[in-house]
Amino acid sequence: MLNQNILQDALKQNFVKVLGLDDLSEEKKLALMEKITGIIQKRMVIRITNELKDEDKDEFIKMSEEKNQDVLASFLQTKIPNLNEIITEEITNIKQELLLNK
Repeated sequence: MLNQNILQDALKQNFVKVLGLDDLSEEKKLALMEKITGIIQKRMVIRITNELKDEDKDEFIKMSEEKNQDVLASFLQTKIPNLNEIITEEITNIKQELLLNK
């Protein structure tokens, strides 16, 4: 759905420090980021499908299956003008949840 590298870069921005994970090996940090990225991507699919009009949902599903990240990102930016805010919200939410359960 979203470019995984972009999402992981966004997550890594102070994420490791916020959670106090500086001492983890790079391998463990990467594994953690991959798991968290997967959670955020699932949440993003739910948020996106709630935001899209019914006629756009089928197109979104089709594009997701084709796995063309550039086309999908362009489509979503056009259909959901506040997409970047939604991404930021989901990243913030997961950080808060993890901090509360730390």
